[in-house]
Amino acid sequence: MTSDRPSAQTVTSSLGLTLVSGLETSGRQLVTALMCGEPSGPTPVTEFGDEQTNALELGVDIADDLLRQAADGRRGNIIVELSSDAETQSVGLAIDHVIAEARSHPSAPDTADVTVGAREFITVASIGDIRRLLFQEGTPLPEDANTSATLAEQLEFATIVVLTGADAHPSGLISETCTLIQQLNPTAVITTPAAASDLGRHLRPIRPGLAHQLASTAGWMLRLDDRMHFPPARGHIDCTVFTEPRPFHPERLAAGLANLTPEQVGLITRSRGHFRLANRTDHVGDWSSTGGNIQLGASGVTSADPEAPLGTSIAVFGRQLRTDAIASLLHECALTDEELIAGPSAWRDYDDPFPGWE
Repeated sequence: MTSDRPSAQTVTSSLGLTLVSGLETSGRQLVTALMCGEPSGPTPVTEFGDEQTNALELGVDIADDLLRQAADGRRGNIIVELSSDAETQSVGLAIDHVIAEARSHPSAPDTADVTVGAREFITVASIGDIRRLLFQEGTPLPEDANTSATLAEQLEFATIVVLTGADAHPSGLISETCTLIQQLNPTAVITTPAAASDLGRHLRPIRPGLAHQLASTAGWMLRLDDRMHFPPARGHIDCTVFTEPRPFHPERLAAGLANLTPEQVGLITRSRGHFRLANRTDHVGDWSSTGGNIQLGASGVTSADPEAPLGTSIAVFGRQLRTDAIASLLHECALTDEELIAGPSAWRDYDDPFPGWE
């Protein structure tokens, strides 16, 4: 990765932030402790928020604390360990925004020459969790739908992914897991806990706007950009992009989703993109699947937005994907010629089994 700051930036002239996220508390604490040089001692973590604090509020609290400590003369690096269910992207974007505002309107003249901001977003993930939640191996648990979505988002929003549990898995499986991570997050560095001490000793420069950069370089977003060209993935992990200019018929889409199984289309580990329902022409839908769980909701983008995407575009990641089968199945869910000609007045009467969008 490249830095937006001069190479002369040092820990004595800056106060950086490293956020550590991950599903397992023990994994997060181990990496945090190793980065602090205390593998067997207490983990120095600053507490922010509580169970009622949302991600944006948490990000604001963390950024305000970082700026306060910089004004008090602290320099170097601060490590903050997030809870297992933290929405890391929302937290990071809020931190970016608060620090950018402070940089534009400085209130502490004594910190004018101090660089403040994020150094790293570290995700600690166990290979076992990735195999169970994304590769659908082992016995599924009731909470897997939410947990798998959290895991995928943590992997996609990271500058560094620290993999744990490698000693319990064969090398071929580890390689396949790393390949998937590289597909989901092409800019991330993948490493092991043994390298965490080096992460603490060799800090990378602060990169202003780092969270916004990460939010725009997830694998699925890059795949949906026609200007990007990707080499084939190693092994059996690959990605296919499905596009369809016509909106989906809601009833046929609901029935078609049940056929996106490993037996029919290959193993889909992750898919993400946007879609349109014929009877909901005022909003763009958000498509997200992790492992065997599919979540369809509102993207927050209205059709009136000049940058609103047209039709459907979905990036599908997985193992031994049958791209023709995926395309055929989803194309059959789109409106036919006759339905398209009937127009929106007819579309409004379609049976729609999906929950309403707020």
